[in-house]
Amino acid sequence: MPCKGWGLRTLEFIAKGRFVCEYAGEVLGFSEARRRIQAQTSKDSNYIIAVREHLHSGRILETFVDPTYIGNVGRFLNHSCEPNLFMVPVRVDSMVPKLALFAVTDISAGEELSYDYSGRFHNLPITNREQKSLEEDNRLRKPCYCGSRTCASFLPWDTSLFSTPGACSGSSPELFSP
Repeated sequence: MPCKGWGLRTLEFIAKGRFVCEYAGEVLGFSEARRRIQAQTSKDSNYIIAVREHLHSGRILETFVDPTYIGNVGRFLNHSCEPNLFMVPVRVDSMVPKLALFAVTDISAGEELSYDYSGRFHNLPITNREQKSLEEDNRLRKPCYCGSRTCASFLPWDTSLFSTPGACSGSSPELFSP
């Protein structure tokens, strides 16, 4: 997929709501996730994802997953500002969630599979989705090549990703990064 890097297409029809795959990899603690992110150059691919789960108590659980060395097909999914997959943290006999990707709409055979790396697309009203991102320094950001009508021009970037006050390191989080 030109400019986008890897990418996945489905060989068969996928019905809305169907489980597609897990975003699997090494589960990292906060310190190791930060170390790996800081060691990357602007040309490196980043597969580390931070998922933030906001609890009723006001606490935030964070999970950092890095499929760079240990992972599955989920690491090859591209970002889209109008994705056809949605990530949900799912717990099965563990406090550490599995990051499950489900079809948001019916997906035709041959269609590229994608999700919003930030998790914002399905959590914002449409008017907010259509606004271009006004992040701090676009020179440090990687361009988005999704081509959607509501493209934000850049991949999601959260400068506060590793400075979340009061977060519970090592468990789960909004989606940010690959």
